[in-house]
Amino acid sequence: METISCVTFSNNYKNHLADAEFLKKELAINKLMEPLGFDIIFAVEHHFSGYSMSPDQFQFLSYMAPLTNRIKLGTLGVILPWNDPLRVAERIIMLDHLSDGRAIFGMARGLAKREYVGFRQNMEDSRERFDEAARMICKAIEDGVIEGNGKFFPQPRTPLRPLPLKSFAGRKYMVAMSPDTVPICAEVGAVQCLFAFKPWPEVLPTIERHRYLHENFHHQAAPPVLTADLCVCDLSADRAYEMAHNYVAKYFDSFAEHYEIFGEHLTDSKSYAHYSGARGAKEAIGIDAMVKTFVDSNIWGTPRQILEKYEERRAIIGDFQASVTFSFSGMAFDEVKNSMTTYATHVMPELRRRSADSKKRAA
Repeated sequence: METISCVTFSNNYKNHLADAEFLKKELAINKLMEPLGFDIIFAVEHHFSGYSMSPDQFQFLSYMAPLTNRIKLGTLGVILPWNDPLRVAERIIMLDHLSDGRAIFGMARGLAKREYVGFRQNMEDSRERFDEAARMICKAIEDGVIEGNGKFFPQPRTPLRPLPLKSFAGRKYMVAMSPDTVPICAEVGAVQCLFAFKPWPEVLPTIERHRYLHENFHHQAAPPVLTADLCVCDLSADRAYEMAHNYVAKYFDSFAEHYEIFGEHLTDSKSYAHYSGARGAKEAIGIDAMVKTFVDSNIWGTPRQILEKYEERRAIIGDFQASVTFSFSGMAFDEVKNSMTTYATHVMPELRRRSADSKKRAA
């Protein structure tokens, strides 16, 4: 496991802080990531609520670029249906120049009805919009020229300046949790990204399909999948348990509210059929069981417990890249800092040692 990253969600849970105060706290947390040894800062894209106050990843990552020297700066991801492909291509190339080649381009499709409404879009068009934009952008950031004759983004052949600094091969990521996103993820050669939300044996078929398609498209093995977790790491098992069952459980509540996962709009949707089972699951097993499954799927505990959970995951899905989020659900700054520092001090070195040992055995 060579790459260990942090995802910053900017989750102002229940608007527990004034926006200005909350953003100052989040910036202070992000400034800890490079000194602690993480490899990538990932920023999400969300709009219109405190669930995630991150409307412009490029602006945030450009702010972080001169404050850092080594850590890579990634989008996870740009919601392609809401963004003009030409502007996305320009902005990721510019970020790469501003950071001396440290940009990571991550893409996502978006799921929240309220955000689609805010952007005056029909959710049912999202699949076509996403696939069309992904192909255009991934080609443009290699060639330095963008063009397209699709239904949603007709684009005359247009040069991009500045030209790409270098290839984005190996630097493309895509949130591909639904089966419909897997083919385009494999086609453009992106790392498959999965947020922890249910038992990994249930996720494995999606991972295996991506591996199969990636090899068919590119005639080489797919890169290790990235798994993104909410993380609580503490030297005390009791304290880690208490915090996880408080904060991770609360995050499920804000997640369910923001995405309206129990809404009829998902039950009736063709573009989001993969997510339509939440309402039925709630009726079948109850909300408490769903919250427990969500909490159990994420990474938390003492360093030893977290390492054991990672090994259990590896036994199920194979090698993966670890990505963690430490600030969510109203955690205090000191709680976040302690969790990050404990993970960086006790978990990351062991993950890297095991990865090095695995490579030696393979050689």
